[in-house]
Amino acid sequence: MTESTREAFILDVLQWEPWLERAPDTDLDPAHRERVESAIAGVPNSDYIAVLANDFEAWQARALVHRHVYTSEEPEPTAWRELGATTTSRINGCVFCASVHARIFANVSRKRDLAKALLAEGLDANLPPTERAIVDLAAKLTTDPESLAAPDLEPLRELGLDDLGILDIVNYAAFFANANRLMLTLGEPVRKV
Repeated sequence: MTESTREAFILDVLQWEPWLERAPDTDLDPAHRERVESAIAGVPNSDYIAVLANDFEAWQARALVHRHVYTSEEPEPTAWRELGATTTSRINGCVFCASVHARIFANVSRKRDLAKALLAEGLDANLPPTERAIVDLAAKLTTDPESLAAPDLEPLRELGLDDLGILDIVNYAAFFANANRLMLTLGEPVRKV
């Protein structure tokens, strides 16, 4: 049994339940079915990916961008990206994405209490300077992207982030603005009860 959870921002592991058919559950010809099943096998959030795979070529293009934006072996850039994604997801109301990315931020940064505070209190959470600057940049990008200007990047530069590090945060927050909207229109987060 599952219970819909659209309101509570939590660190718990959530499931995502689609409102549309997953591509493998549709009437695909055998060759196309094999391509789809092979491509989505073992992919995290596979129900979500299986729904996106209904437009297989678009999903493959999106997956390339996602992998490129996601790739990093270093904990600090990963933490900053995940904090930006959490901020964007929190603003957009995507409980599922906020949970996933807050957990990754908490694990990589070792700042679980900070992740919980951001989820519970939103943008008003009391944050250290670097985290505050990242949240503020991701928030502005999410709520008013047209007004984003060079001075909005200065707090991060003053804290030691270079242009590529700042671009990394911007790219990830922007990517998740799109991902949130897809998740919110194609299904809902659920808890196992």
